[in-house]
Amino acid sequence: MLIEVIGPGCPFCRKLYARTVEAVAEKGIEAEVKHVTDIKTALRFMPLTPVLRVDGEVVHRGKRLPGKEWIAETLESKASSPGV
Repeated sequence: MLIEVIGPGCPFCRKLYARTVEAVAEKGIEAEVKHVTDIKTALRFMPLTPVLRVDGEVVHRGKRLPGKEWIAETLESKASSPGV
C-alpha cells in the first residue's frame, strides 16, 4: 500500500503526516508512507491541502484534519479491500 500526504509542507501537512505514520505503526499496517512536498504536485490540489491519498485514491482533503482513529480505520478498510 502506498500512502501519500501531499502538501507544501505547512504545519497541517506535517501534522497529517505524523498522524498517518502513527496510525500505520500502531495498527501494524504494511505500507509505505510518503510526505510529498513537491510544489508542482501540491499545486494540483490547492487550495484544499493537505491531501491524504491511498494507492492513488484521495481519501481526505483540507485543513480539517481527521483523527488518528479515522485514518487507521480508513487504511485498514483499504488494506482489506479486494484487489489491494
